[in-house]
Amino acid sequence: MAETDFDAIVVSSGCAGAVAAYELAKAGKSTLVVERGNFAGAKNMTGGRIYSHSLKKVFPDFESEAPLERKITHERIALMDPASQTAVDFTSPELAEEGKDSYSVLRAPFDQWLASKAEDAGAEYICGIAVEELLKDGFGRVVGVRA
Repeated sequence: MAETDFDAIVVSSGCAGAVAAYELAKAGKSTLVVERGNFAGAKNMTGGRIYSHSLKKVFPDFESEAPLERKITHERIALMDPASQTAVDFTSPELAEEGKDSYSVLRAPFDQWLASKAEDAGAEYICGIAVEELLKDGFGRVVGVRA
């Protein structure tokens, strides 16, 4: 069993994991990210919606470099069953206002972009490894992982 000390170990490199790793590494903490997929985003087969107000707190100019699909300017929510459907359309200038805007993304490339930001800040990545167990000390504090 190999042992290496890190200030923090992040399990999974989804949006929250990659941003946590970025913030920790940026603060000078030695950070390891253990990702089950062969690369960050490898297990994501779908898209998502990114709300800019949260991401801008970490990456103020993310729109200029993140792999965004499109800005959301119109919403349509449909409820369906086999025999009928109803929909609600919503359009508002608020959808474009700073702090209320959002973007559609494909999670695999977006997660890779976030992971690259964490790596650039100094986080180390190990991909293709599943974490099996959290290791705890006698006080119940997490002190490591078994992968």
